[in-house]
Amino acid sequence: MDLGLKGKVALITGGSSGIGLAAAERFLAEGARVVVTGRDKKKLQSAAAALRENAPAEDVAVVVGDVAKPADVQAMVTAAVDNLGRLDIVVSNAGSRLPGNIDTLAVSAFETYWRTKVMGSWELARQAAPHLRRQSSGRFIVVIGQEGKVPAADTIGACVTEAAQHAFVKALSDHFAKDNVLVNAVCPGRIVTPMTEGLNLEGERYLGQSLEHQESGWGLKVPLGRMGAPEDVANAIAFLASERASFLCGTNFDVDGGYQRMIF
Repeated sequence: MDLGLKGKVALITGGSSGIGLAAAERFLAEGARVVVTGRDKKKLQSAAAALRENAPAEDVAVVVGDVAKPADVQAMVTAAVDNLGRLDIVVSNAGSRLPGNIDTLAVSAFETYWRTKVMGSWELARQAAPHLRRQSSGRFIVVIGQEGKVPAADTIGACVTEAAQHAFVKALSDHFAKDNVLVNAVCPGRIVTPMTEGLNLEGERYLGQSLEHQESGWGLKVPLGRMGAPEDVANAIAFLASERASFLCGTNFDVDGGYQRMIF
């Protein structure tokens, strides 16, 4: 299936590893060009080198920055347009996990997470808006963790933040729809990424068991019987960014092998 992404430019935050890097690879494979951002310069340079192994060097740009800082977000968008001439797609993917319950989670940690996931996406949309509207076919895609739909005491900060992200996506999709800028979300669950290293997924880590051994048990709770890969999420992101998704607006895709139990 031709996704109609050839020649388009995608800006991907949190793009130096995991889902963000897989999305960049997928866009390049479809003939798009990418701008990858992240806070770690060394990791970004390594990611860029990997991406350029299978794509023209000029189709890959990197910008070091923190989406929690409005000036950095502006620099990301400006760099995309200055380096690659346009901006068609934004993938808001920055941020890590936030464990902790109401007794253990520091307010400062919650605030940092909120600024990255909610305010970062907000500023990214605001800065990208003129460029996405100019294309009359822009795409803004937010990657939202499963805590936004599956609240739990030990991830309360992530639950509150990611529920807010869902509301943000729906409200923003209404605002941009008249300009044919489509806003949607991808909601991954049980995906093996660098972020799962040391992950306390089932409430405790079992001493003497390898991560692979534990993952095999975690996968049994997924109807498809396995943990997902970043590429599984990247495929959904690429589809939502494509011309084939032209009537999807304000929705969210669960990419979790059937793990989440909601019926809405």
